[in-house]
Amino acid sequence: MEGDGRIISFYSFKGGVGRTMALANVAFLASQNGYRVLVMDWDLEAPGLPYYFRGLMEGTELKQLKEAPGILNLIWKWRSLIGGSKTQKQTDHLFEQIGNGQPFTEFVQSVAEWDGVNERGVLDYVGAGSPLIGDKDPLPYEDALAHFSWPEFFESYAGGALLQSLRDWAKRNYDFIFIDSRTGMADVAGICTMQMPDSVALCFVLNRQNIDGVAKVASAIRAKRDNQVDLRAVPMRLRSGGVGASLETDAQARAQLQLTKIGGFSAEALADDFKQLSVNTALELPYYETLAPFLAADPSLDYLTLNYLRLATQLLNVELQIPDFDPDWMESVQRRLQPTHATIDYVLHLKSSEPSRAVDELSRLIESAFEDEIDGADLDDDYVSALVETAVGLTDYSDSPFEALEMLNRAIDLLRDLTAQRPEKWKILLISALERCLSDLNPYLEPNEELALLEELDGLLSAGTTVSSRLQRIANRRRAARLYANENEIDTANQTLGDLNRLIKEFKEVASNLKLPVEQFEEILSADVEMSVIRGDIFQQQENYTKSVREYRSGIDKLLANPSHASSFRTELLRLRYDLHSRLARIGHDTVSIEEAADHALQAVRAVSWSGGTNALIIHFIDLSRAVLAAGDREMAYRFLDASFGDERRGHLQFANYYGRQPKVAIAFLDILTQFARQLSTSGTERAYSLLRQIRNLALLINANLERRRHTVSDRSRGDVREQVRELLELVQGSGVAIDVPSHNRPKRPRTE
Repeated sequence: MEGDGRIISFYSFKGGVGRTMALANVAFLASQNGYRVLVMDWDLEAPGLPYYFRGLMEGTELKQLKEAPGILNLIWKWRSLIGGSKTQKQTDHLFEQIGNGQPFTEFVQSVAEWDGVNERGVLDYVGAGSPLIGDKDPLPYEDALAHFSWPEFFESYAGGALLQSLRDWAKRNYDFIFIDSRTGMADVAGICTMQMPDSVALCFVLNRQNIDGVAKVASAIRAKRDNQVDLRAVPMRLRSGGVGASLETDAQARAQLQLTKIGGFSAEALADDFKQLSVNTALELPYYETLAPFLAADPSLDYLTLNYLRLATQLLNVELQIPDFDPDWMESVQRRLQPTHATIDYVLHLKSSEPSRAVDELSRLIESAFEDEIDGADLDDDYVSALVETAVGLTDYSDSPFEALEMLNRAIDLLRDLTAQRPEKWKILLISALERCLSDLNPYLEPNEELALLEELDGLLSAGTTVSSRLQRIANRRRAARLYANENEIDTANQTLGDLNRLIKEFKEVASNLKLPVEQFEEILSADVEMSVIRGDIFQQQENYTKSVREYRSGIDKLLANPSHASSFRTELLRLRYDLHSRLARIGHDTVSIEEAADHALQAVRAVSWSGGTNALIIHFIDLSRAVLAAGDREMAYRFLDASFGDERRGHLQFANYYGRQPKVAIAFLDILTQFARQLSTSGTERAYSLLRQIRNLALLINANLERRRHTVSDRSRGDVREQVRELLELVQGSGVAIDVPSHNRPKRPRTE
């Protein structure tokens, strides 16, 4: 049974907006006012909440807080206990324990207790996890997180029950529980925004990426939880006027439009949130994390502290005050906060500071390290690693990513210089930095830059003989071969494929005597199959379609020969299955029969439906549909449409967004739908009616999308689309499917002069 406490998640679509700082200050002020407060760091990928409590404890205590067991330890332990349960009695006992909250208390760390304004307040903390996870054969935190499967946790280990019990326990024992959510739209973000909270504070700055991101998340929360979660919009880093104020006004208007149109906010509630919850920017903040009252000569008059007090009061719906801090206590806080110049912690946590200022500061530190290296100083490898890691982090969320990328390149240049002098010390760190750059910053790299990094990395890895280094080389050669093929550098692509084939054979020889995880064998299978995809693509570029088909079929044969049936349904192998079947369905040139092409189209969409992704299918849908329609097989059409439109809520919107962006593609898509409708209209079965209803709904969504673009799409073009939609609706209605369309959304015949 849950208690009366409230759980508030602080969420932002991207990092660097000030989300964690806002949470820490709201939690601190609430606890200072006598409330029992718990903060939980669910940003498992990049936990940083403890750093805001530096002033409240000594360095050794803070280190213990950061390294204490937390969320990942909890879920890892639960998975082990449930998985090891042998009897129903043991399982019932485990559920009884989480029901009374016993397993959760061991993960709670006390940050502070004090006499609040009203009564004795508490500030407790549950962190992301300890450096090592698991009791038996513990794994480093990063490895444990990388190997943890959230879908498996929920489906096979009663993960939902554990989190519900955690939620109930927290609400029984605390007045307010604050969750620092991870960014983006991954599994953990869903837990923090949909399953756990009573309220979600959507924190964002006024740029397009942040605005569009939180609007979509708000829409997803409302679709999943209806009105069970209270959503609040919390704009961050607003100016109070002066230079740029008019631009900010425009940005606020755009934010309010997106949050009402997509996020489902009412205009009145949103206006109130912008007025009551916004956090204005503050100049001259230090580069280390701390709480706002500790920066002020007089917290009761401090601009930033008053911002957070207003946010806390409105968000929590309680009256809070800024307490009178004891001068001796504040002196001890200030002492703990004094930064040591260029400490590793200082460098690492620049990435959670205001991005543009942090980039300037980190660039200065990197140049300083260059000067030290030139002077012959022995740079500490942990310090250089911190410079590179922070450079990667800042590039990922900076407002000026290309400026930050230039800074990262400078950091890698430093590593190159150090490696040239002492490879035994610096080579591993350089490899790690290049891998991070390639994995995290791919959207910002030009193909030639990406290829240069891949070739440099392959050279560094070439002497390695471990399983890990062999797998890294295979993954890199595979990526390089694809890039060379895409850039039409055919000779180099073929040479790289030859290297890849040799590396795969060598790995298989080494692996034959080792017991390796199935995931590693799947990596090899994926690389082997993708060689067939790339070779087939190269032959297509050379218009040698017979050889191209042979390569694609070879790739399918490799997948079918895979001894592990379960692994063939993993996302990467399903993507490759889609690539192969969709290419064979679309290749034409009399190299594949009509019947075979239709079957390949069906197998392609099934691979997409199993993997849960639809983007590739949407792009190729018209060509795949033509292959199915050419076969003239109604049963094939049933199966194809069932697989294509299986997830109506998500799939229909994605199809409509892609094909409803301009009249030309809309008409081509509607023509395909019309052909399917003709094929289904004479069936008279409920199965056909269900698909015809979906076709009807898609046509209406396409029409609605283009009508919203009336300022950029001509009346004549929209009229052509409306006419085709109208004819399609008449065809569907003629088959016996009712057309219940509001009059304002029903396409009408275009006017004629």
